Amino acid sequence: MSKLSRFWEAKILPRVPHIIRHDFWRKLFALFFTILLSWYAHQNVKAKTEFDTVPVPRVAVKFVSLDPGVTLIPRETSVDVTVNVPKGTMLKNTDFYVECPVTVRQVEENLPVEIKPDMVKSNVRIDNLSIQAVNPEMLPLDIDVVDTKDVPVRPVYDPGELMDGYHATVVEPEKPVQIRGPKKHLATISAIETEKIPLSNVTKSFTRLVQLIPPYEKNIEILSGTVRVEVKVFKNDPRAFDGVPVEVLFGRAGANNLSIAKIQPESVSVMVDSLPDISQTQIHPFLDLSDVTRPGVYAIDIKCWSDSDKIKVIEVLPAKATVTLEAVTASQK
Repeated sequence: MSKLSRFWEAKILPRVPHIIRHDFWRKLFALFFTILLSWYAHQNVKAKTEFDTVPVPRVAVKFVSLDPGVTLIPRETSVDVTVNVPKGTMLKNTDFYVECPVTVRQVEENLPVEIKPDMVKSNVRIDNLSIQAVNPEMLPLDIDVVDTKDVPVRPVYDPGELMDGYHATVVEPEKPVQIRGPKKHLATISAIETEKIPLSNVTKSFTRLVQLIPPYEKNIEILSGTVRVEVKVFKNDPRAFDGVPVEVLFGRAGANNLSIAKIQPESVSVMVDSLPDISQTQIHPFLDLSDVTRPGVYAIDIKCWSDSDKIKVIEVLPAKATVTLEAVTASQK
């Protein structure tokens, strides 16, 4: 045993109270651990009482309707937020969002809204957080309200696809369809069109389930995807128009040098195969004299044109006309 140990046991240890002397080393270790824990707690409290003012850019703004049953079309917008947080706190802009309540009146009148610090919400738990400022404090309310609207259906088809001798009537559905989307866009839509209904080689009436084509405007949703359309197909009854005047078409050379002395016949009968709702004024039998430049008697085929592609000419009676042309004298010019 060393002198130091003997001195400790003989002189020092007897003077130490028994309550301290008993299990001394464990108590010494406990004292050391208590001092270490107290120091750590002091540092932690000190850190929480020291704050940093931190700018957080591009915090997302969410517009929330105050009117029940109203859905707003969100738009991407953000503000810069300044916060006070304990020193050393790590922050991201996704840790926050701004919840801005608005009314339908504000949306429809596009009134600017004020962004206040108490609208800033946190997505994560941050102790001792305080919101200092929001920039900008006012935002233009460039959003829209989701609404629904009933619109008629307009079938799309090409009558020119029908076989000669037939015409068709497409019955528009009586029941409208409902569309949903931004209220501003809905106001510009008066009808919804169908996909094209094929009519090639069709000779009988039919019904068909057709798709509806969404409008070009964005965010417009058709709540009914298909609609049933009735197509009535009719065979044309030939119609004869009698006493239709024959017109004469001169070319540039003949128009100035020739005059018509006689046409035989002056009017003809025209048989057409077309829709029933046409009139005689839409039919034009004519003589083409564009190649004739000299006086004389000519037998010319009678041609015929109409005001509408739907009108199909079957026959002109008689098929030819005789025209007598005379030279225009200098005094007649």
